[in-house]
Formats: sequence, C-alpha cells, structure tokens
Amino acid sequence: MKRIGILFSLLLLSCATQKQSNVIDIPIQKECPLDGLCTLSVFNNKQLILLKDGLGGLYYDIKENKGTSVIHYQYNKTTQANLQDGHYREDVIFEIKTSDKSLNLSDAELQQTKLIFGRHCFCKGQTGYFQITKGSLQLHQQTSFAFDLEFETDKVPQLIRRVSLPQKK
Repeated sequence: MKRIGILFSLLLLSCATQKQSNVIDIPIQKECPLDGLCTLSVFNNKQLILLKDGLGGLYYDIKENKGTSVIHYQYNKTTQANLQDGHYREDVIFEIKTSDKSLNLSDAELQQTKLIFGRHCFCKGQTGYFQITKGSLQLHQQTSFAFDLEFETDKVPQLIRRVSLPQKK
C-alpha cells in the first residue's frame, strides 16, 4: 500500500512538472477592472484552432504545435457567491509564431494571430466568441516577451479594450 502511495505521488508530481514547462501564468493588474481578477496565460508550443458549431457560433480548441504559442487573457468579475447567474467573464485569445521577433498589426491584419474575444455571462444574445478585426497589436520577443493590444468589437458590449504585458527590465 505504501508503494502505491509513493507511485501515485510521483505520478502527480510528474504531471505538475510537465504543466509548469508549457504554461506561464502572469497576474495582471494594470488594465484589470477594479471589481475583478485578471490573468494572462502563455501556452508554449500550442496552436489556436478556430471552429464553428452547427449554428455558426465560434469556439476554439488548443492543440500541440511546435513553433507557436497561445496567449489567453482572462477577466473574471468578482460576484456575490449567492447569485446563481451573476458570473461575468471576458477572454482575449490569440496565437503568435515563436519565430516572430516583432509584430505590428492593425484591423484585419489582427486575424493573422486568430484574435478572438469572448464574453460569458447571463446576457441573453450577447455572449460567445467573436473574431476581432478592429484594433492594433504591437509585439516584441527579444530577451523577454512583451505586447500591447487595443481592440474593439461591435458584436457585444465589452469591458476589456486593452491588454498589455510590458517588457521586463
């Protein structure tokens, strides 16, 4: 029984170690609304795949792919625990090539990164994922990774309009 416990512990430790090497989570405060929590996750060696369901709604999948990384910014509004339908979340997701040392994209060019915006709440007819074609993205990958993204959509109301990660000093 003791051996099974040790084997199980090693298995959990190896899974946790593997996750650490492929995902970097960064807490964000600068552009985050005061009433919520924002996080930025960088999924290394991953690819963003955009799909449509039977009704034409956009959704995504993330798959293994050397040479690209997926950036996922998420805002979760702090709500009262006793409110059943009180949740509110916005996502900004895009893909970059690790070989791109610098990017300067605007408007329709943003789709080179498969940029999507997601709004999730109990807001009838105003939720889901949407491709973004209005805005700008500046990205630099030298000794560290940095970007500045400003965007807007006319499909649904949005709180998050800017996401940035400054260059490390």
